[in-house]
Amino acid sequence: MSRQEPAEESTGTRPPGPRAGLGERLRSVWAQPTYRFATFFLLYLVLIAVGYPRLRMRLGPLLEVAERFTAQVVYATMSPFSSEVRLVDHQWIFNGQFPVVIIEECTGLYEALLLGAALLAFPTTWTKALLGFAIGFPMIYAMNIMRICLLLVTGRYMGSWFDLLHVYFWQVTMIAMVASTWLFWVIWVVRGDYGAAEATRGQES
Repeated sequence: MSRQEPAEESTGTRPPGPRAGLGERLRSVWAQPTYRFATFFLLYLVLIAVGYPRLRMRLGPLLEVAERFTAQVVYATMSPFSSEVRLVDHQWIFNGQFPVVIIEECTGLYEALLLGAALLAFPTTWTKALLGFAIGFPMIYAMNIMRICLLLVTGRYMGSWFDLLHVYFWQVTMIAMVASTWLFWVIWVVRGDYGAAEATRGQES
């Protein structure tokens, strides 16, 4: 005599199919703040990459003002320490006979956009995000000024090292500075508020 398996109770509903299982898994992944941050961060980077070239055409005069302002800040920073530093034609800085021209990439704008994308993507309140902009942008700009000053010193006294530091070392270092500034904000401003995201922002807006 064979043993019969107990009959399954009929609940009146069909078990979830493959689509429901996939949707549930996607919702579970999306519920994780880490994955939401990565998704929004990449999305903002794509939007910046697509939109900035078009916006740049309209912001040409403002970018020129930023270049000249940066050159003046670098000159004001270095001139008390050396009589060889000169500012020529608003954008050229000479340290002795070694010149550096301040262009758009020297203003710290790209690093600021990268930091801005990370700040906006992180799930926290609008107040803390705005505080991140207020703290982070000046920090990035100050680091960028320090970078240009050190490059001028390198070009003046160790010219053979200039290209290596300018093209490779400082490019990587500035990305590390952006990451460090963002991490400083997460630790000291957000302080574990790792999930107070859309609802809280909606209340503050």
